[in-house]
Amino acid sequence: METFIGLLGPHWYSWSIPGLYLLTALVTVLWRAPEPGWRLARAASLAALLLALLVPVSLLFGAAPPAALQLAGTAGLLLVTFLGWVIVHFSAPYLAGEPCQKRFLSGVLVTLAGAALVSATDHLAVLALAWSATGLGLQRLLTLYPERPGARRAAHKHFVSGRLADVTLVVAVVLVARETGSLSLADLAGAGQPMTAGLTAAAVLLAITAMIRCALLPLHGWVLQVMEAPTPVSALLHAGVVNLGGLVLIKMAWLINQAPAAQWLLLAGGLTTVVAAAAMIAQSNIKVRLAWSTCAQMGFMLVECALGAWHLALLHLLGHSLYKAFAFLSAGGRVARARRASLSPALSAAPAPALIATLVLAALLVPALHGLQLLQGGWAVFALISLIALAPLLTGWGARQGGAAPRTGLAAVVVVGLGLAWHLLFGALLSPLPGGEPTTAQILWVTTLFTLLLLLQSWLRSGGHHRRLRQTLARGLYLDESINRLPGLGRPLFGKQRPGTPAWRKQEHTS
Repeated sequence: METFIGLLGPHWYSWSIPGLYLLTALVTVLWRAPEPGWRLARAASLAALLLALLVPVSLLFGAAPPAALQLAGTAGLLLVTFLGWVIVHFSAPYLAGEPCQKRFLSGVLVTLAGAALVSATDHLAVLALAWSATGLGLQRLLTLYPERPGARRAAHKHFVSGRLADVTLVVAVVLVARETGSLSLADLAGAGQPMTAGLTAAAVLLAITAMIRCALLPLHGWVLQVMEAPTPVSALLHAGVVNLGGLVLIKMAWLINQAPAAQWLLLAGGLTTVVAAAAMIAQSNIKVRLAWSTCAQMGFMLVECALGAWHLALLHLLGHSLYKAFAFLSAGGRVARARRASLSPALSAAPAPALIATLVLAALLVPALHGLQLLQGGWAVFALISLIALAPLLTGWGARQGGAAPRTGLAAVVVVGLGLAWHLLFGALLSPLPGGEPTTAQILWVTTLFTLLLLLQSWLRSGGHHRRLRQTLARGLYLDESINRLPGLGRPLFGKQRPGTPAWRKQEHTS
């Protein structure tokens, strides 16, 4: 038994699961008919999930207790294989009869292979190559319908932003290798490397890479325009691919924790959360609303990474992935539910005094207690997020008119209890790294941002009538339109644009 467990060491799955996906992709391309490919893909996705389920067993029976890095990688691998299994099974009947089935199968399997290797690998250079391969696999999926101008435009923007992220990541890897002499993530996390100018630059470049890959503003336009791709592609993108930025940052927590410049850069991503969450409310298209929601959640997750709350970031990553996969794969049902909701009594979203009082309490109390050293580290971040997240629930914001909010007190107790359990269980496991203590200024910045966000959402839901402001927020401050004017981003990658007839630009406003 010990020999068998030894073979299932912490690195065995770094080649077996991605290799299984890649081999399956190759075989499906060689078959002429798509039906055998679907059967093989379903079997391979199930086998990958079963192999991933063995990883916690190997860690549990290992000679040494699992490190934080191994726990994060294992969680990411389980998530990727589970999503792959669900999406492959959903896609077979969904794409029945489509001419792009073989292209979809190869693209989704290559994307899953890259994401699984990002989760499993312990080598920084391999991680960079796998992350780039994930983007290239997704690129193939975005052009399943190349005759659609919206699909070409989204694929072009994704390609340009992806190559920019590749450059910043490669430079960061080179700097880490030069400064430390090692690219082993486990060795780097446990060595307690002293910070140098080169490592600080690497941390900043890594933060920039994560922000680009997570589709933060202003390079977010491609996420809003991938709706031309089939629904399974949207589910894979929003539930799996964009979340890899948070997972990579968790793996590199030792570096981010010691680089204030990178932390403040990630904290600036909180502005994406404010703008995207406001834009989401003003959308009428269900899938576009979900896309804006992804941008907002990615900004929030990177803020948690900047504050050193790595266990909360991991919880956010897992919860967001599972929710967004379900939301996209059940988008048709969401449309029906939205129509039924329009016939129900409206939501009461006025900025009630209780809501404002709770937000002011969070904005003043948490930074003050942190500054007085009465709340330290993860407890300050947990208290901040809990107060802001529970403010609408505790004050009945969003309750149906004509009745009280159902069981808000019980719901608040359950949410706080589950969050506290996660904080106590994983906080000590994912935070034994140098640094990681947020400053009072950082706590105050985040509190101000999210207080502003809730008040802005309250104003929009209560029917704020400043038409120009609502339109500007709905368009995301027109940042994507500004990006379109830059050389290389203002025209599609495939096909030619007719002189004097920028039809693709006109369609952008209706996509």
